[in-house]
Amino acid sequence: MLCELIFSDLTARGKTAAVAREWAAIVGEFEEVCGYNESYTRADLTLYLGHLRRRNLAQSTIDKNLKAIKLLSQIQGWDFPKLSLRKVSADDIRRPTLEKKDVGATILMGKSLLTPAELCYLALSTTYGLRRIEMARLCPSDFNSDTVTIHTAKGGSKTEHLIPKEIAPYLVAFKPYQADSLTHMFHRIAVATGLNSSGGFGWHSIRRALTTELILADASALNVIRFLRWADASARGEFGMLAIYAQHDQAKIDESIFKIHPFLPFWSTAQHHPQRAAQTGLLRRRLRDNALEGDALHFFFSLVSSTESLSPSSALTPS
Repeated sequence: MLCELIFSDLTARGKTAAVAREWAAIVGEFEEVCGYNESYTRADLTLYLGHLRRRNLAQSTIDKNLKAIKLLSQIQGWDFPKLSLRKVSADDIRRPTLEKKDVGATILMGKSLLTPAELCYLALSTTYGLRRIEMARLCPSDFNSDTVTIHTAKGGSKTEHLIPKEIAPYLVAFKPYQADSLTHMFHRIAVATGLNSSGGFGWHSIRRALTTELILADASALNVIRFLRWADASARGEFGMLAIYAQHDQAKIDESIFKIHPFLPFWSTAQHHPQRAAQTGLLRRRLRDNALEGDALHFFFSLVSSTESLSPSSALTPS
């Protein structure tokens, strides 16, 4: 089986089991379309491309699948043919981003509807904008009384973040999860709180929302880069020189960001009664099922105000 070749190769390279399984599944689909062979031709690749086009996949997804097939060619020792593929434009790349009100409502309802472990990871994600791989790399020894050490993704160095008092009680429930399990966890959180799970959202959608809100709050661009653990080398031009010369004091950066953090106030709000929160979640799902937006969301919170101490202003615009 070709998928076994890919899985074994990626595992030997030190890739995570989740990545190895994902690429193995891609190659397994390739084998279903083109059959098992010791080598493949341009005609085979064209057949596979046609199969992907019929699935209406985005060009960026097709490019990712072809990377797995190119690895297969290296393992089997055949030449990967040149293919004329259209360049991926910025409009073709989907970057689902949650709005502040959605993140806030998920936190508020999650306090009564989610498990302690789910709340822990939701707190970490909404506070630090963690990438999924960064959450998967966490272990109990990374947590101290007032700091958490993040094993930064994409080759960055470790980052020691301060733990704000708002989320400290939720982090005691931490236990490690693999990356693929964290994906399933996000889906469970979305379903439990009525978040639109069909919108392509994931943990990174929270990271994008945090980035957006911090910029809108006039946070220092350099502080945003360092708080969200992008490498200083990612900064370009004169701004890149500023990143080189500016002192990097993570504790001061964290304190500055926490003062204007868009999601921390939601964690300090009192927990809700489980039955009332469940009613809120049901109403929210019904609103989303009927594609109601804007004024409908205001009407939704007015509707539940008689059963829960939650109002449009207090729930979505914390002081």
